[in-house]
Amino acid sequence: MGLLIMLLLLSALGNGLLQGNASMIPLNASLTYIGNAFSISIYQVNSTNSSGYLIATQGEYQGDFVGVLRIGNATLIGTYSGVLVRSVFTGYFMPIASYESIRIPTVLALSNYTYFEATVQSKVPVYLRYLVFNVYGNGTLLNTLPLITVEASMPPLTIWFSNGYDCSEYRINATYGNPMQVVPIPVVINTQPPLTYFVSNVSIVGTSPQTELMLLEPGDVVVAESPVTAVNYTMYVCKEVIGYPGSEYGLLYAMEYLGPGGISIPSDISNNVFRVKYSGNDSMVVVNHVFSVLSSGKYSLVTYSVGPGNLFIAGKGSVIDFAAAAMAVLRNYGIPTRIALGFYGTNKDGLYFFNSAMGILWDESYVGDEWVMYMPIPSQVNSVLGPIPGNEISSVITGLILALPWIVGFLIYLLISKVKTR
Repeated sequence: MGLLIMLLLLSALGNGLLQGNASMIPLNASLTYIGNAFSISIYQVNSTNSSGYLIATQGEYQGDFVGVLRIGNATLIGTYSGVLVRSVFTGYFMPIASYESIRIPTVLALSNYTYFEATVQSKVPVYLRYLVFNVYGNGTLLNTLPLITVEASMPPLTIWFSNGYDCSEYRINATYGNPMQVVPIPVVINTQPPLTYFVSNVSIVGTSPQTELMLLEPGDVVVAESPVTAVNYTMYVCKEVIGYPGSEYGLLYAMEYLGPGGISIPSDISNNVFRVKYSGNDSMVVVNHVFSVLSSGKYSLVTYSVGPGNLFIAGKGSVIDFAAAAMAVLRNYGIPTRIALGFYGTNKDGLYFFNSAMGILWDESYVGDEWVMYMPIPSQVNSVLGPIPGNEISSVITGLILALPWIVGFLIYLLISKVKTR
């Protein structure tokens, strides 16, 4: 864990966030084990007035552990110092940096998002990635995480999803019909297994009007200080990822996407459906297998939700059921997974046109320090979206015929921070 602590300290120093007289916070808190990845165990921490996450190397129960603690409206990044005994942590928390999060509740409904329109110039078909969710509840997807700004600058601003090779560069220009404060990110999604294309990074190289951009974590969401109507991007798509853990720093945010997420799928059903054993070293194999089972056509896509927990019993489900079921199953294997909402476009005369009725969901899993993106819905439905990208990713996305009733009345919480460092 020394590397992660050092990276946190260097990051804090580099951004001027270290507090000169940070005080230690005494804690006697309950621990809930929520998963593991890369030989690291993740625990949820809960006390009377605070909650957070603690990262511990497997087998270590005493010493210093990196984590996050939330008190009121403040998100603290720092180290836990103490002892883990059964389901209790006793010790102190030492803040390294403190952020104040501003929560903005938003209802995602067609009536509220009819304004979303975009025209995109691109040599490849792209989805416009918009929001990210971490839990499912009462038939909806929610983002309940306080987002903090990890980088704020004028363009260019780069969003990293993975590190790869055999990559191609694409320049993309988007014009939005209405000013956008949450800036969509163009990405390429795997719509049939196995995972073949990996978005390495997307850089926002220019906006109109010019404005400061904020990269929010967890979730890789970009917010503009002033709403923008046009954005220029550079996107790198790779055919291979490096395939081994790089910096453990990314796990600090990825760990937020472990745990049940409000979905209960009995282990006997999950084991019977997927029949895969996970040793902790072959995450890509597990993701590909879950992706393959859900997109195989064994389970049918319908226009009404049966609930992600009932998908395998009913043999059918909605888009939200498939996406949420994949998230739950992969989290059970200890693989951080989240759900993204985006928009697909239709092609006409070399331009892609997007609107609010073209919403779609996909999953993103954290594999070997890489976020990989895929759409775990039956492949025969994927064909409605057009041919799967070929060697040059040159296919056309023609549109989704199935209605998406889940989007009506969809409740999410977009928690945006303008970062006020204490």
